[in-house]
Amino acid sequence: MGAKRQTKFMLGIVYLCYCVYGNFLALSSVVAFGANIICNKIPDLVPKQRSICQRRPDAIVVVGEGVKLGVQECRYQFRNMRWNCTHISSRNSLFAHVHLVPNKEAAFSFAIVSAGIAYAITQACSRGNLNRCGCDKSKLPNYSHHGWKWGGCSADVKYGLSFSRNFVDIREFTENARALMNVHNNRAGRKVSV
Repeated sequence: MGAKRQTKFMLGIVYLCYCVYGNFLALSSVVAFGANIICNKIPDLVPKQRSICQRRPDAIVVVGEGVKLGVQECRYQFRNMRWNCTHISSRNSLFAHVHLVPNKEAAFSFAIVSAGIAYAITQACSRGNLNRCGCDKSKLPNYSHHGWKWGGCSADVKYGLSFSRNFVDIREFTENARALMNVHNNRAGRKVSV
């Protein structure tokens, strides 16, 4: 898979985040527009990603939120540096250039976006904003010897990590060095997010 295609995909995710997600903040808006319309607006989704998008439009909105979180964190971490992630939301070739070249900035961009998606999916599940996920079932409430009972919702981090891996890494289906590097960077970002 070429670098241009990867760049278009990342731009598409950013497009989803800033253009689509920024304009509708609720699932009802996603349903009103329809999954096909939203999924067809995201350029360069591979067929499996498009399938996830169409089956889970609620999750795709959260993916957009995760990208936004990743970009915000990137800008915060590098706010006083020459490279400070401001290019990511722009529509010019600056963003494309960073991802055409396999460099440390591209690696960090992939990692932080993957981490942001995992975090956003986990939070949305814990809040009950997504179907098919919820609280971590392995941490069921139990009583302590003092009569205290755990209440609330433990974050299902495994689900968030799994969704991020399935959605982001699925496009790296070839075994070339660049794809392996991207999968490694995505995995590194997810590890840091937990």
